[in-house]
Amino acid sequence: MKNWKYLVILFFAASFFSCQKNDLSNLKDVLHVRRNNADMPAYIYGNGASKVFLVILHGGPGGSGLEYRVGEYKDDLEERYAVVYWDQRGQGMAQGNYERNDITIAELVEDVEALALTLRHKYGDDIDLFLLGHSWGGTLGSAFLTTDDYQNHFQGWIEVDGAHDFPEVYRQAVKTYQSIGSEQIGLGNDLSYWEEVLKRVAEVDTINRNLEDFSYLNITARSAEEKLTLSGAINANDLSAISNSLINTTFINSKSLANASGTMTNQTLFRNELLDYSATPLLNRISIPSLILWGANDIVVPVALAQQAFDSIGSFEKELVIYPASGHSPMITDAAKFSQDVIRFIEKYK
Repeated sequence: MKNWKYLVILFFAASFFSCQKNDLSNLKDVLHVRRNNADMPAYIYGNGASKVFLVILHGGPGGSGLEYRVGEYKDDLEERYAVVYWDQRGQGMAQGNYERNDITIAELVEDVEALALTLRHKYGDDIDLFLLGHSWGGTLGSAFLTTDDYQNHFQGWIEVDGAHDFPEVYRQAVKTYQSIGSEQIGLGNDLSYWEEVLKRVAEVDTINRNLEDFSYLNITARSAEEKLTLSGAINANDLSAISNSLINTTFINSKSLANASGTMTNQTLFRNELLDYSATPLLNRISIPSLILWGANDIVVPVALAQQAFDSIGSFEKELVIYPASGHSPMITDAAKFSQDVIRFIEKYK
């Protein structure tokens, strides 16, 4: 293990985030990973005495780690394990003095390894690390696990509605809009909305991909899933997740700073790499146990990519779970089942 590959500095916060050294079963800690002029905080909550740490790669690009410390599922996971909510380079409350050229998938991959090394340095080489990536986090996680021998840092991989293949996301989004939109029109649900969506989607060129069309597909998917929730095709959100999210963004994150840096990072990655990025040809390199979790009615990253990931991953120990009444975020809309599946997986491979 390349323990000295990076200059990694740990900062320990006083007050609210100070580590409870004598009670690792109720861990509340924050550390900062500094690498290549980026300062990236990781907020760690839960049962550190378990010696199991679940690292969450947040969505976006442009999201934040604490967006995922919400609702019923986080209570279930933190009761058993330590959960690491990390802000990636140029996102959330991460800061630094670096150039736009330093915002690349390859650079972020190196940051993930720095985080893994930092966690082992702080909590011991005997801890078990598991990696969970949602949405854009699925992109970053797939890139990380298919780079060199980096997957050896983790005992298992959990991809949740992950965008590991953007050209395929593009193609499948068009098909999914057409399929679900036609079905909703047939049921008489929100006719004018779905008719307008299908009209616009028909104009999308899936061969000559562009940011304007992709932005439409991605942004409209949010309102489309809201319509599906109202029609009963997607479960309602876990209400406790809403209050948790307000607390995290109000008292811990600076929303204006996070939005500004996140927008810049999002634009940089999409303009330079993401529209053409696909990890699919490399997924056969992943040999660690893998769990693929997906919402059947996901329009942001359609469910066809779940089967693609499952078929392509090289591990002999892999499982695919589809949540029939969930969209892009099954941890919110099917929280109890989601946490059960994650816990079952970790218990099997820790």
